[in-house]
Amino acid sequence: MITIQSTEALFICLLLTVVLALCIGLFVSAKGDLRRMDNYCQNRFASVEAKSAESELRFNVLESQMGELGQQLKLIDQAVLRPAHAVLPLGIGPSQGKRTAIIRLAQRGERTDNIARTVGMPTNEVDLLLKVHRAVSSGT
Repeated sequence: MITIQSTEALFICLLLTVVLALCIGLFVSAKGDLRRMDNYCQNRFASVEAKSAESELRFNVLESQMGELGQQLKLIDQAVLRPAHAVLPLGIGPSQGKRTAIIRLAQRGERTDNIARTVGMPTNEVDLLLKVHRAVSSGT
């Protein structure tokens, strides 16, 4: 049978006490690290949530601006695609092809006398057609 002397028993108890104290110290240290990490993660999460909300707000603003631009584009398309025969009824004045050519040349910035020479019409008729077209296009 093995007998343990009192000094050996005391030494073993002391050693176990030191090991237990070290374990408790490591546990407390790990617990502190976990709390710090939890606080850090919560702060980061709050920051990400704030940035996400800001991004969502910006997205909504951009989406509404795109809708407005879409409406403006539709109005522009309607204005551009408005047929030239709406300026004058058919059978009166120049043909539809000439009216279209006159309007396109004017939109390109050609002078009235050059347009008249190009389509073979008097300058005053070209002027009148362009004035009527502008009045109809502007809605007056």
